[in-house]
Amino acid sequence: MLRKSKKGYTLIELLVVVAVIGVLVLLGLKTYVPQRERVFNSIAKANAGTVQTMLVGYMGSHDILVVSAAADITAALNGVIAETGTPLESMVNPYSDTAGVYHIDTAGVSDFDAAAVGHQGEVSVLCKADNDLLVNARGKEGELLFDLNNALPASKH
Repeated sequence: MLRKSKKGYTLIELLVVVAVIGVLVLLGLKTYVPQRERVFNSIAKANAGTVQTMLVGYMGSHDILVVSAAADITAALNGVIAETGTPLESMVNPYSDTAGVYHIDTAGVSDFDAAAVGHQGEVSVLCKADNDLLVNARGKEGELLFDLNNALPASKH
């Protein structure tokens, strides 16, 4: 009796290989998505640290930063940019290519807005008093990444 030599793979063997590869891809994607959000939140926190440093530097080289209007902080950040050559535009909002990097929080002098819709990935600057600011970062849903006790202080004293 002559036997045929077996060449190639059967359809069942190929389907099993494709199924195993599909399961591995799904497992990889399941771990990739949370890591991506953690990276984006880290970028937002780094932006908050940079804005804090810029504000403290401005307050250190100028007599006072009056926070009675949001334009004062914008002027302070623009002044720091002009003096140090650090372009604020080079900072990246991790969640949007078109959104800004920071916004002035208008909730008052004691607390940040709970969930600022439309400010995902931005840095919130809270004006407590003259030369006394708090800086915080916002995540994917606009949530605060630092609690109020751990917000980054930006003050002259």
